[in-house]
Amino acid sequence: MHVDLEELDSLLFDWESGSLDEDGIKRIREMLRKDADARSHFVTTQMISAAMQADANAALDLPFHGDSHSEPDFNSKSTTPNRRVRAPYFWISIAASLLACMTGSWLVYSHITGGFPRPSPIVGNNGRGLRDASKEPTAQGVALVTRLVGVTWGSGQAGIEVGQALLPGRFAIQAGHAQIEFFCGATVVVEGPAELHLESATRARVKQGRLRAHVPPAARGFSLKVDDLRVVDLGTEFGLSVSASGTNVQVFDGEVELHPPASERRLVKSGEAIVRTAQGEYQAARAVSASFVGIADLESLAQLQESARYRQWETWSAGLRHDPRLIAYYSFDEPGDWKRRLACSNEPANRELDGAIVGAQEVAGRWSGKRALEFKQPADRVRVQIPGEYGSLSLICWVKIDSLDRWYNSLFLTDGYEKGEPHWQILDDGRLYFSVRPVERGESGPRDYKALSPPFWEPSMHGKWIHLAVTCDVETNAIVHYLNGQILSRHTVPESRMPTTTRIGTASIGNWALPTLSETEFAIRNLNGSMGEFALFAAALTAEEIQEIYQYGKP
Repeated sequence: MHVDLEELDSLLFDWESGSLDEDGIKRIREMLRKDADARSHFVTTQMISAAMQADANAALDLPFHGDSHSEPDFNSKSTTPNRRVRAPYFWISIAASLLACMTGSWLVYSHITGGFPRPSPIVGNNGRGLRDASKEPTAQGVALVTRLVGVTWGSGQAGIEVGQALLPGRFAIQAGHAQIEFFCGATVVVEGPAELHLESATRARVKQGRLRAHVPPAARGFSLKVDDLRVVDLGTEFGLSVSASGTNVQVFDGEVELHPPASERRLVKSGEAIVRTAQGEYQAARAVSASFVGIADLESLAQLQESARYRQWETWSAGLRHDPRLIAYYSFDEPGDWKRRLACSNEPANRELDGAIVGAQEVAGRWSGKRALEFKQPADRVRVQIPGEYGSLSLICWVKIDSLDRWYNSLFLTDGYEKGEPHWQILDDGRLYFSVRPVERGESGPRDYKALSPPFWEPSMHGKWIHLAVTCDVETNAIVHYLNGQILSRHTVPESRMPTTTRIGTASIGNWALPTLSETEFAIRNLNGSMGEFALFAAALTAEEIQEIYQYGKP
């Protein structure tokens, strides 16, 4: 018997996700029983999964079940949202599996959990488990962008998002204001046009522009350099203006030291200012605090910008509600206490499309006054009933992810995953996952195509609003994933694995309501975070349309 290994991979993926039916389970057993290549491939993929899921913390006590004379129990499925087990059981089971494979046995001795845990921690001399320091996640940067107001970027400067770490190098804005917090503790408000070159967590060079620095005692010693002049703070708040006419240093609180190249240091105290002309002459002046934008001023500007962005989105959203391609649109912006109901925002209104809120709680959205729902507990969800049959689909949402601690973090899942029904979720390794079932349950035929994007998640996204979208074009057999308005990945689906008709029926936003487990059990698949907008279209939107939706909706 020659086994299609792609089919085996698809079946195992479905088993792990809890969506495999009895026929699928029988098919896996048959493939492993009759084909040595299938058994070898199975063990290999599980070993790869073990390596990819490596985690030194094996704290959960999930016992391995299985012995040297029994086949895998595909009917048993742990609902615990963590793949880790105690390391000794894991490695004993792996060793047994490899030994069995080498001796030609078809049996697999590990209880399948859809992806093995990571290797055991390194054991130190004290006998305790220690993490391998060389494997610890790392990040780079010397400062953090914490606020952007009306910023347009300078020539050659890539756009930067709030919360993004800055590496040593050039930072340039053409207009607007940016707040930069250096890792030493100093905060700098930059007014464009400006160009800085960050050198370290305590030092930067200013080429052009106006900035105001707030340096608390813990950051004392922070310095800015202009040509050959160095400005060193002594625990203070000061302003610095650099232009073709010269350099102006103004001290609003505390003291700074000026370090000229060929003369003694100059001490500038609160209320004082020193101007160095283009000819290198130094002139005394008075500090004028109001001429430099500070942290409090920037907060007020940010609030005005936020209000303007919110009003702009409201106007755009009011127009979107009339789009004839909309199947269902949930703006999460309806007035009132919601009464445990998520109103569908389509126009004309259709109350039959309203969602039922289960567990999830109302929280602040992308702007002050904008609502969102927070999904935290395993049962949190919004239940919807969407009738009808469609062709191509687009699913779009704004989400704030707190963590990806579930195997599958749900965005939108239909209940039973029948023919033509879509599933959209995020895997715990940060990949977007979208699929549409091509055949009826129990019907023989091609497996669904699993469109898996590359991992997109990174630590800087934690707690930030991001825009996710996926389009499924049944005419061109294409699935496209989007992140923040940009194409993340494009997939061409074999024609036999793409249904021509799609449908929704009963489904859940932010969870999976009725997976194929026992009546009282449910997979822990809730989104751990918040959602502030969701739209479902009966069309594959273009890249330009996705970008427009992102631009109008971004905070």
